[in-house]
Amino acid sequence: MDSFSDLSLSDPADNGASSEDEKPNLQGLGLKIVDIPTENGSSSSKQRKRNGDNYSNDNISDDGSELSSQRSERSRSSPSRQKKKLHKLRLKDGSVVVLNPPEELLKRSESKARKHAGFGEVEPALQEYIRCTALCRLVYGDGHWKLAESHTNLAYAYLTLKDLVPQAQYQAEAAKKIMLSGLHASDSSESKADLLAILVKMYYVLGRSNTINNKYPEAEQCLVKADKVSEERAKLTSTVGSEQQQMAIYIAIAMGKLYANQNKQALGASYYEKAVRLTEKHNGSDSLELIPIYQDLGKLEQSKGKHANHDKAVEYYLQAHSITVARYSGQSEEVAETAFKLALAYSEQASAEAETTAERYHDESLGIRQVLYGPHHPKTIRTQESLCKLLIRTDRLEEAVSLLKTIMSSKCATYGDFSDEVGETYKLYGSILLSQGQLDKAMRYFKKCYSIQSSLYGPSHRKSKATQQTIDMLLQSPALKAKEGQSKAGQLKNRPRFSATIKTSSEPGVSSVNTSGY
Repeated sequence: MDSFSDLSLSDPADNGASSEDEKPNLQGLGLKIVDIPTENGSSSSKQRKRNGDNYSNDNISDDGSELSSQRSERSRSSPSRQKKKLHKLRLKDGSVVVLNPPEELLKRSESKARKHAGFGEVEPALQEYIRCTALCRLVYGDGHWKLAESHTNLAYAYLTLKDLVPQAQYQAEAAKKIMLSGLHASDSSESKADLLAILVKMYYVLGRSNTINNKYPEAEQCLVKADKVSEERAKLTSTVGSEQQQMAIYIAIAMGKLYANQNKQALGASYYEKAVRLTEKHNGSDSLELIPIYQDLGKLEQSKGKHANHDKAVEYYLQAHSITVARYSGQSEEVAETAFKLALAYSEQASAEAETTAERYHDESLGIRQVLYGPHHPKTIRTQESLCKLLIRTDRLEEAVSLLKTIMSSKCATYGDFSDEVGETYKLYGSILLSQGQLDKAMRYFKKCYSIQSSLYGPSHRKSKATQQTIDMLLQSPALKAKEGQSKAGQLKNRPRFSATIKTSSEPGVSSVNTSGY
């Protein structure tokens, strides 16, 4: 891991500063910063405006919205910062040329990108972020840190808005090349903080992308760097505020996911718990951002297999459901989803009391989804299937069979009669009949399942082979074996005799079939 020591990014104007002032150390990042001495140690806002540099921090959150620093919020609220009107020229061929300078168009595109991302409008947001990158190259040139910032924002948008990992990684690598190979000017601690903000987001995107691509060592290295740079950035300026804390939460969640994917449950849980603490401190104990964190903690606890503490997992899912019920209406999909996951967690406890509670939360989720989506929606069917399996485990087979018939009808209407989903339902129904000792009926449904699976995937597919093995096992039972033998004998007995004798016709080149054998 790179060392973060010895290299101090200090201003020449601060040579006589007290040693008590805490300075960041960032050796190993390769970031080259030239400090520009100015009057009183920093440049004025007028000078920055003359230089054409916009020092706003645009860090996008997981829901697609962007987090801006207090300084950028003040600048946007200023009357002088209002968007200027577009000047267009219509040519003879009908095309339109915009006459505004690129600087104005860049500010307009940045504003529109934030707006579209905040409303969850994915395609318009991506179009504006792409336009920002092109305009940044025109305004600042190929090696400027503002272009790296634009590449980073586009990478984050690709990752969080549309899950386009290769595109996100490509854009983040482009930003990394600019940031680590160029020479960047700095006139104050705030401008250095802006430079480091790009590194935080850039390494965060690279870390998440590598995690998704199962490149865990590279992902860990990038996320650790993002965390280190974030800590050092906090030492540079006191205006980072909520945006700095929010990025710390995202990094902690990303580290938790990374270690969870590697089955390092202890490390993953420690980072998820850190994310919980930071979120409660920053957003409150009833924040909606706590819901997926608690669910990830529950899933991580369940992944421990025979060492899992199911009571602890239920506690995590219960906390997520409690926040959802408090923050959403009773008939919402959010409540239905957290209730469904809580029902599955209770089902893992394998006690009578837990199974009763699991059924109650299944019914709660199913009732909401039937109202919201109707009986034929995939989410409604998924909830019904889970409830059916719970009824089977508790030996309530008649109720399970009744519900399974409803599921069969819904699946045929939703997926089609000859679908994998219907085939799996045939298999489940055959298993119930088999447990009841109804071998003939069970065989019939297993054969229906095999017919669908072999047609969809072929007889060599693992699903087809598993069903065929079940059929072969059933055929080994004496009752079915004798019945199968009688059936084949009856077919041979009732089969008509056939004679293949051919006699030649009197006419040359013409033959006729002797059908006297019939």
